[in-house]
Amino acid sequence: MIQWSIAESEAEREEGVKFVCQHGEGLGLLYNWSTVMNSLVYAIEDNGFIIGTDDEGGMAAVLAHTAGTLEDGYKDPGRVEVHLLYFNERHRGGASMLGALRMLVQKLVESQMEVREVVFFAPATDGNRSLFGKLATLTKTTEPPCGVLDFYTIPLGRLLRFDPYQRL
Repeated sequence: MIQWSIAESEAEREEGVKFVCQHGEGLGLLYNWSTVMNSLVYAIEDNGFIIGTDDEGGMAAVLAHTAGTLEDGYKDPGRVEVHLLYFNERHRGGASMLGALRMLVQKLVESQMEVREVVFFAPATDGNRSLFGKLATLTKTTEPPCGVLDFYTIPLGRLLRFDPYQRL
């Protein structure tokens, strides 16, 4: 089971970034490495770098998000952009994903921000469309220099269904 927490201390942030670097080849991102690192910096500065540790205290997952989206230059904090969600191979599966969703929802609700939706980009593949289409709405497909990406949106109300302690 993964224990999620916001990476608040310098040591926690360092462990999270090292974990991302160790798994750089397996992240499944089309972006160049400097874009990935910039996304992590923004997430850390925005208090949106969440780490997951396993039962032995080792790094198992990371989730990085920011208030605002690339589309509007991060001006609208009512839209939250998830930049990265990665699990090590041992922790991939439905239960881990559900735990990550619950942690994100809990953090957004506790933040007192008026979040309307969560958005993210993913490589445009049939597998991703099948996986993400179960929860999110495919809004558009873009072709930046890194490759073809789908843009997904999820209203916060839909995410609240994944946290049994939250109500609309």
